[in-house]
Amino acid sequence: MTHEIKHLEEQIRHHNRAYFVLNAPEISDTEFDQLVERLKKLKPDSPVLSEIGSDLGAPGKKVTHQRPMLSLDKCYNLEDFSNWFEKIQGPVLAMPKIDGVACSIKYNSKGHLVLAATRGDGEVGEDITANVKRIKNIAQGLPAKVEIRGEVYMRLSRFKTHYQEAFSNPRNLAAGALKQKDPNKSAAYGLSFFPYDIDGMDFKTELEKFEFLKSLGFDPMPVLLAHTPEDCEQIYLDLKKQRPELDYEIDGVVFRANQVSEQTRLGITAHHPKWSIAYKFQGDSAQTQLVDVEWSLGRTGVITPVAIFEPVWVSGAMVSRASLHNLTLFEGLGLTKDAFVRIVRRGGVIPHVEQVLESVGEPFRYPKHCPSCHKETLIDGEFLCCPDPENCPQIIAGRLIHFCAVLELEGFGEKIIYSLIQAGLLKQPADLFKLRFEDLIRLDRMGDVLTKKLLAQVEQKRVLPLPVFLTALGFDELGPTIAETLANRFETLDALRQAGFEDLTQIFGIGESIAQAVQKGFEAFGPEIEALLKEIKLTKPEKPAYDSKHPLFGKSVVFTGTLTQFERKEAQKRVRALGGQTPSAISANTDYLVVGDGSISTKQKAAQKLGVQVLSEAEFAAFLKS
Repeated sequence: MTHEIKHLEEQIRHHNRAYFVLNAPEISDTEFDQLVERLKKLKPDSPVLSEIGSDLGAPGKKVTHQRPMLSLDKCYNLEDFSNWFEKIQGPVLAMPKIDGVACSIKYNSKGHLVLAATRGDGEVGEDITANVKRIKNIAQGLPAKVEIRGEVYMRLSRFKTHYQEAFSNPRNLAAGALKQKDPNKSAAYGLSFFPYDIDGMDFKTELEKFEFLKSLGFDPMPVLLAHTPEDCEQIYLDLKKQRPELDYEIDGVVFRANQVSEQTRLGITAHHPKWSIAYKFQGDSAQTQLVDVEWSLGRTGVITPVAIFEPVWVSGAMVSRASLHNLTLFEGLGLTKDAFVRIVRRGGVIPHVEQVLESVGEPFRYPKHCPSCHKETLIDGEFLCCPDPENCPQIIAGRLIHFCAVLELEGFGEKIIYSLIQAGLLKQPADLFKLRFEDLIRLDRMGDVLTKKLLAQVEQKRVLPLPVFLTALGFDELGPTIAETLANRFETLDALRQAGFEDLTQIFGIGESIAQAVQKGFEAFGPEIEALLKEIKLTKPEKPAYDSKHPLFGKSVVFTGTLTQFERKEAQKRVRALGGQTPSAISANTDYLVVGDGSISTKQKAAQKLGVQVLSEAEFAAFLKS
């Protein structure tokens, strides 16, 4: 049970950051909600449940909400919705659930817009006042001191016309636009706003609130009253049918008790109001035939079932495989060889095996032994696990492959690493530095020249910069940027390992999830690190003296295409050495896009639409010499 809780917390933190901070979701909303609901059942007081927010890690001034901006409870079927509805006395108000960015807007006693903030973690958000003031359909002045809450979003017509080729979806683009440091750049995106609540005035019903918001000049949110679960279901189905015709993305329908007195009676939990719920849409479905179930061994030791089925077209994409997530879901489905199954792309994105329509052959069974080390598998809560991850070849290989890749040890690919593991010569990164000529020469297809070359490469890595060392350890969430930030702040590995949780979270860009991952990594990999330190020496990060007058100082430079004068990594290092930044993706914060050989890329199309200056490789080289 403890393993499952920890795994759930790690997954929720990871996917929360992927969606809300990095704007790169890896799973659907439904699957994220399922993780959250499971954690609520197992550990309702988990601190992770209060961390879920729309802009964790975003830069900007912090704003504390006087009244928490709670998330909504969610359901996906009429039965669960009806259970919620039974607790409500009187009618409920229904409105589309806008897939945007929640924010709070405050007006002072003179009616002036004085503060706007994102939802954040519900308690604390980020100041986005300057950017919100530039949204055209938000009133700059109101006749009263009030707080308006609503969703900032991008109209689909604008997204399709200007951004669809370069960006994944309008919600993520809207989130990025709100975080712009330059209000003019934020305004250029042409964002819109729908209000869904008002605080500071007395109303008897939700319907009165929306009528008043409309009278203030805000775009009216379409709302309807419903008196029975059947009424609500019909509204849900009508909105789902109308969804393709709307000029904004919706992912469900929000229902609220209409009477404010009823809301007061029902109250709230630490996470959501009891008087409101989001009835979420499911994705389109299709039928196909199951071919097989594969079992994928992850780096943490969890063995995840993956359904393989005949390719089928669902929600605009051809899919042929879907994760079954955990042992509980796998066994609950009752999958059989050649069974006919219904596939859903939840949230229109992630394929999911919804149910078995017809069982045909023999039932699939979970493996009794780890697919790598072949030891008897362990069931921990909902998860099937390798019982010995510290000694499992595939898990060991994954860590070693990552380590060699970060150190740029060419030649140490998967085949050689697996051969060394099978020969008993490699188990942890420190073993790389103990390899001898006679060890390598015995391997298949390993000649004298290649053996000497590999050993020479390893010898060259006995002195490592601290950021490279930290990245190579492979901790969750500890990539090159975070590693460099930590190295610059603490300078030595000892100082970093002794840093407390608060010491880490006070660093700009280091949130709670990263701090916890770093501390957990040092604890889990302690012996590995000590063994490495006996073989290598770490160097302190040099404090560069930047020339603030250089044209690339403080600039954000992105590269695309094939460079002929530089290796891309070398070009990026040259920019960073001059005090610039080298993100991998185009955004409105990008100053220059350097274009190498090749056809027009997605990055170049995005740069043209955002007005980012495009440089040829020759122009970039001239900038370096400036």
